[in-house]
Amino acid sequence: MKWSQFFNTSIGKKLLVGATGLFLCSFVIVHLAGNFQLLYNDEGKAFNAYAAFMGHNSLIQFIAWGLKIVILLHAFIAIQLTFSNRAARPVKYAVSPGNQTSSWFSRQMAIMGSILFIFIIIHLANFWAKFHYGEMPLRTYPGQEEPLKDLYLVSQETFKTGWLVVLYVIGMIGLSFHLIHGFKSACQTFGLNHKKYNGLLSFIGIWLFGIAIPVGFAIIPVVIYFK
Repeated sequence: MKWSQFFNTSIGKKLLVGATGLFLCSFVIVHLAGNFQLLYNDEGKAFNAYAAFMGHNSLIQFIAWGLKIVILLHAFIAIQLTFSNRAARPVKYAVSPGNQTSSWFSRQMAIMGSILFIFIIIHLANFWAKFHYGEMPLRTYPGQEEPLKDLYLVSQETFKTGWLVVLYVIGMIGLSFHLIHGFKSACQTFGLNHKKYNGLLSFIGIWLFGIAIPVGFAIIPVVIYFK
């Protein structure tokens, strides 16, 4: 079987969803570390320097565009799998099978994934599009010759709006549910489950990706709003 044919099968699509999902898991860790600089008490110097590096480094930009392609690929294939699974079982169960056949998280993946996708679009419009294509205030810090785009100020002003803060928190709830099931599902797809490691994988999936990272992202706009 050719690779193109294999990745058009259900198993091949699950492998693609799992691989792209694990890649996105690694991205959120790096992204959160950078975003925490918004809470530094340095008038945005560290965060703006970080944003300038991420926005102008050729390698980082190549990876960033690849990331956007991965997100679209991940969403597209996941939607395909969802519809194919529903088509394979056109008649719903008379009684909900509950956790006997699938976890609650897995049954909400389509909804949570949709919430997360909408959130990503709004997030890119608020920050990425403004940084690269919109008007952005400039700021020069002591010891620097060239001014930096003041994405820190834009972030501070954005998170003064209450409904946007609520939206970000809801988005992170969607991210939490998505990561809890997604990490576990990816590990199952790649055959990583083993009684020796299931405890560690469960800890990483739930406490790191499912709780710590979404809470970390949600804390940033909430702290800025109440500061």
